[in-house]
Amino acid sequence: MTKPEIISSLLTRQDTWRGRSRRLPRQTLSTGHQSLDLLLQGGWPAAALTELLPQQMGIGELSLLLPVIREHGSHSHLCLWLDLPYQPYAPALSAAGIALNKLLVVRSKNAREWLWAAEQSIRSGALLLAWARPQAPSYADLRKLQLAAADSSSAAFLFSPVKALATPSPVTLRLELESQEVNQLLLSVRKMRGVAAGMQLQLSLGESYKQRT
Repeated sequence: MTKPEIISSLLTRQDTWRGRSRRLPRQTLSTGHQSLDLLLQGGWPAAALTELLPQQMGIGELSLLLPVIREHGSHSHLCLWLDLPYQPYAPALSAAGIALNKLLVVRSKNAREWLWAAEQSIRSGALLLAWARPQAPSYADLRKLQLAAADSSSAAFLFSPVKALATPSPVTLRLELESQEVNQLLLSVRKMRGVAAGMQLQLSLGESYKQRT
């Protein structure tokens, strides 16, 4: 690749700051929830890593992503689930319109294998849903995944324990998730460009998205 081509490639990336020049339109994927799309200024970042931090597992964090998983699979694209902490319930996924033949569950043996699988998934154009291992990924590891998403214009999602909020993260979007009622999620913005941290949204997932773990 020549130098002009390299420069042109860098300028078209969503995470490149261009001084006073006008920013490129932000690429987004609809969340399937109108109120959440409004909060996120269009939807999930399409060329970035999003971090979701539930206060405890199984409160509906996976159900939150069912619309984007369904849409991704409808175009014959693969969705990779890395180190899912529980067994997915196929009948519920099928009832939600998820193409089961487009889901791939991967288990890693160590942190190095986890990072390799996550990066390769993103760069291949698959929709990545990754769960952090007990040994949390480092800032440098997450930065690597963030850059891979920006380079390939792929959306990727990382589920982390809420204690991860105590450390900085290079991800584009960070949302803390809390549930006090079944099928109800309280979403709190912890990091998002152009939105003040602390903004909240009470979201109803509906009966059709009830999570079974």
